[in-house]
Amino acid sequence: MQPVDSSVPSGEKALSRSSQRMRLAGMLSLFFGAPTAGLAASLIVVVSMGILRLVAGIPAPVELFGDRVLKSLDVFTFVRLLITFAPNSKTAPLGLALLGMIALGTLLGILYAILARPALPVSGYRPGKREWLVAAVFAVAMTLIGVIIFWGELGQNLFGLPLQWAALLSGLGLGIDFALYAITLCLVYRALLPKKPLADVPAPVQQRRQLFANAGVAALSIGAGAGAFGLVRGYLARYASYDGMTPPPHAGNVTPPITPNNEHYVVTQNTIDPTPNIDLWRLEITGLVKNPGTYTYAEVERLPSISRAVTLECIANGIGGHLISTAIWQGVRWQTLLDLHGGVKPGASHVAFYSVDGYVVSLPLQELLAVDPIFAWRMNGEVLPQRHGYPLRALIPGRYGEENPKWLTRIEVTDHFVGGLYSDQGWYNGPLHTITRIDRPRGQVATGQVIEVGGIAFAGNRGIKKVEINVDGGENWQPATLQLPLSPDSWVLWTWNWQPASRGTHTLTARSTDGTGETQPAFQQITVPDGAMGYHIVVVTVV
Repeated sequence: MQPVDSSVPSGEKALSRSSQRMRLAGMLSLFFGAPTAGLAASLIVVVSMGILRLVAGIPAPVELFGDRVLKSLDVFTFVRLLITFAPNSKTAPLGLALLGMIALGTLLGILYAILARPALPVSGYRPGKREWLVAAVFAVAMTLIGVIIFWGELGQNLFGLPLQWAALLSGLGLGIDFALYAITLCLVYRALLPKKPLADVPAPVQQRRQLFANAGVAALSIGAGAGAFGLVRGYLARYASYDGMTPPPHAGNVTPPITPNNEHYVVTQNTIDPTPNIDLWRLEITGLVKNPGTYTYAEVERLPSISRAVTLECIANGIGGHLISTAIWQGVRWQTLLDLHGGVKPGASHVAFYSVDGYVVSLPLQELLAVDPIFAWRMNGEVLPQRHGYPLRALIPGRYGEENPKWLTRIEVTDHFVGGLYSDQGWYNGPLHTITRIDRPRGQVATGQVIEVGGIAFAGNRGIKKVEINVDGGENWQPATLQLPLSPDSWVLWTWNWQPASRGTHTLTARSTDGTGETQPAFQQITVPDGAMGYHIVVVTVV
């Protein structure tokens, strides 16, 4: 038998064993309880930000993060990421950002536990003052950091609130999200901590209480996870896709002079487009104008208006592509708006356009005056569709579609250029290039017949002076017949009659000369970052 060490009192041994158990419990709480609490709190935040987006149109923190990151990317990195994540180029990065947010929130649970340092075992399920203080610091610090990081992105709202109110509401949304995170973290972590035995409560009862607390945390986490999953599914169900990449079927591949609304191409930066409420939406005319003002939608509709055909082309439209459409737009002229507000003040050099989704475009004032933009609320005789910018969008002749902002809410005259998503990334910021597209014929044609070759040509507000067709290369360019354009800002439809002289494979090439007398260059240029250039060439087999 081992001799008993009578030098260590039995009470001290018991105290030592109790201390060891508490240290072990503390370690387990830190490495298991704290991340569990952080995960539960993070899932609650996902539900919170989903509800705030649905109820108040407040952008989620992950969306603000995405907008912030996109502006910091150069155009080539941006395109590489689009290709990498295709076909889910918008949703996949957003999903990764959401997972990253949840992971960060989980890890922050450990930091909270280290700072809160509750003495174990704790008394009851109510957090102490230090725990509440650390949680409050977390909420305030996270909100301040979010506001600072996302300052340039806060002025957006799904329902179309004016920029100042949108920014205030977005900041409030961050505060609500992070306050819920901190409160949930504090309460859940406390619930998971080992509790002091109560002399007047049987041990089995205390054990059941702890079991119920653990089960409650599990139920909360599972419920929040299910709610988050449901909200994400609902979010993705409203995904704003690109339309118009594939040409709609038309008899004989003849492009109609006016594109129906449901066939007009659509490109958007958003995963979900805004749905402005006209009772909340306002148009602000501000900055270096002599008489700034604000309009409701009803007041906008009463402004003097004109109708004009304007063709829009995306900068991502490749040679022979179909990201180009024409509509009849009704709206107020830029010059009319300026006159109503007394003109511009000295020093005015640029105009910045702000949209309710946070999109910003800035263009030179003198160029705008020269091309006579309109701000439209009707499209092809109908109320402007939501996908095309309801309640108001800008039409800037001679510029790519990216510089014709939708969901417009503020026009600000400034003395400097204002950066935006595409300009910050390094995309081309100038007049669009002349294009010529061959729509027909395609595939096989019969010999001995006159074949109508036709398509479109477009050079923005410069207009089209001449279209020429070349068969099988060489210098023999034949002039095509041009239809009268619907306006100086619309595309031109053209035709040329061709009677193939021989069977076999032939190439048809088209080029245009714009209204200034400049002929479309032959060299090939891809769309990134300066827009596509070069002749459209199609191969036809004569049988």
